Amino acid sequence: MANILAEGVVKVKQSVTLKGTKGSFVLSLDEAASFVSIMKELNELLEHLNSEQKRSKEVQKEILLEIKTGNRLLSQEQQELIIEEINSNSTFLIKTITSSVVTVTKAIEWQKTVSLQMEVQTIRSGQVLTAPGNLLFIGKVHPGGMLRAKGSIFIIGELMGTAHAGFEGNINSVIVADFHTNAQIRIADNVQIVEKKNEHPDNVRKNEFAFINDLHILDFHSLEQLKKIRPNLDKVIGGLSEWV
Repeated sequence: MANILAEGVVKVKQSVTLKGTKGSFVLSLDEAASFVSIMKELNELLEHLNSEQKRSKEVQKEILLEIKTGNRLLSQEQQELIIEEINSNSTFLIKTITSSVVTVTKAIEWQKTVSLQMEVQTIRSGQVLTAPGNLLFIGKVHPGGMLRAKGSIFIIGELMGTAHAGFEGNINSVIVADFHTNAQIRIADNVQIVEKKNEHPDNVRKNEFAFINDLHILDFHSLEQLKKIRPNLDKVIGGLSEWV
């Protein structure tokens, strides 16, 4: 079948298009066509390929196939019908079925990753609070407690446990907190123990932020430098950095 399609694109009318790529094939479905037309023309396409294969006496082998639906979102039942048709009448091995349409579920998941989640509570030893995006935490984290966020963490309160920002590897995340109590700070894979500072109250800077610097080392700076070092962060947190 690979040799049959080696010259390029095979079309049956306009609803389905099969194109050979490097090591696999792509089946594109016309987003404007009815599903009935797509199924009919898909069947015709597969029959045509089978006829060509028999005439060429080519040995059948499994070939990877990607199905692209464009701006059409197939239902589970429609996907199953297409899969059954291809599995029954070809040697294609379906790799993926992809759409340009974002589902409601995926849209909600994306919104969570870029938004700021606010939590007001106390995290005790053994408890873990996880955020899918950025986290604004108001409260107290006791020793043995942990805050985790895929994005950045902003703490108004006491941190005596662990704060882990960018826990899936986001090295651009930051942690904003009062780093004057014993705590463990993590950003991506970088870890640092913060020991309690016994400074005169007049010399204490209430809030700092931890970040990964250009040397890939966990570093600390005054909050005034946050916008300069992480300018894109302000798009997510708005004016939060003005009062944290």
